[in-house]
Amino acid sequence: MFSPADDAPPMQVAVTGASGHIGNVLCRVLLEQGHRVRAFYNADDHALVGLDLERVQGNVLVLADLLRLCAGCDVVVNCAAIISVHGDPTGIVYRTNTEGPRNIHAAAVAKGVKRLLHISSVHAVTELPHSMPYNENRPYKTRSDYAYDHSKAMGEQVLFAELGKDALELVVLRPSCVVGPYDTKPSKMGAALLDFLRGNVPMLPAGGYDMVDVRDVARSIVQAISKGRNGQIYVLSGKYYSMKELARAVQRVTGKRVPQRVLSYGLLKALLPFVALWAWFTGAPARFNIESIDALKNGHPNMDSSKARRELGHTTRPLDDSLRDFLPMAEGEGNDPIGHGTAHTGMDHVRVDRAGRHRACGHVLRHRAVRSPHVHEVGAYHQQQAGLVHHGIAEPRHHGVLHVLR
Repeated sequence: MFSPADDAPPMQVAVTGASGHIGNVLCRVLLEQGHRVRAFYNADDHALVGLDLERVQGNVLVLADLLRLCAGCDVVVNCAAIISVHGDPTGIVYRTNTEGPRNIHAAAVAKGVKRLLHISSVHAVTELPHSMPYNENRPYKTRSDYAYDHSKAMGEQVLFAELGKDALELVVLRPSCVVGPYDTKPSKMGAALLDFLRGNVPMLPAGGYDMVDVRDVARSIVQAISKGRNGQIYVLSGKYYSMKELARAVQRVTGKRVPQRVLSYGLLKALLPFVALWAWFTGAPARFNIESIDALKNGHPNMDSSKARRELGHTTRPLDDSLRDFLPMAEGEGNDPIGHGTAHTGMDHVRVDRAGRHRACGHVLRHRAVRSPHVHEVGAYHQQQAGLVHHGIAEPRHHGVLHVLR
């Protein structure tokens, strides 16, 4: 097991997908704990502004970019992926979520990286039946499942197929639906929460999902650098909430009234043709589709993170705390919530303006922005029309409460 000595100097850690929700919070926690961070992003790096780290622009489908990223690093954490709730019409979801990990592995081996942490998803494995325990031993999803889910399953299998062929160690972590601060784009979950806050949700969908604070996920990822066992998988889940329970939590935290009426799965499914027609007519993304309502319907109510709690010290906080720290930041208020109150996290004090951009206060940035001559617009904003989202690049601003769980 990769286990640096207690008195070892800080490690050099590369993070792909660093401007995404998990990625940018992970960078903050790594800096808080004294590590040197090299943050890899594709196009949009505003979530990293104000952080004392090295930024590298590139693409996980370009091996040369990843070789530059991995040079001199002890550990690589792969947070990069494309999320889709509209299939994979161009094949870019599958390529990014499978060839990306393969390229990262190859670059890490070539540059002598000691350990690779791959951030997968609970969607990589089957949710049904609910009578079976939801732990690390669930069977993988297959080509017959939704495109994103299958791509995440294959991304794991690509890496496990290489395990033991070289000295690189591998740990896979599967977060559930993350919520919390520094959701600057915002993510689909963040956009849904803002819908609740702004009164844009007249009725609630049936079903629910397991939700976990992004800071708890980030801290468990950092713990896995030294405590995760080589070749192991860890579920990083929190607690299951129905959409009605989520709405009530928003009301408790904000004091604003939220809808209470729930639309059944059958009614939502019956509405799909009309929703698709309206999206075609307006040119806006569909408010929901069969993938999003299936995710809520099939969400497992008892995800088991006991292995991560036992071996990584994974802990979770109440949903109200996550909302209390996310909503003011999303509205342009509040302080740095990585710690408690205003925190100095090894990088600088950060405030958030009304546009959700992080501004450094009295701190001179020390970073080297390295731009790739081969940047592809993988998941870039024009792909919003295809329903694609890239961790760390650009996410559609507003998809509605049903587009929250991938």
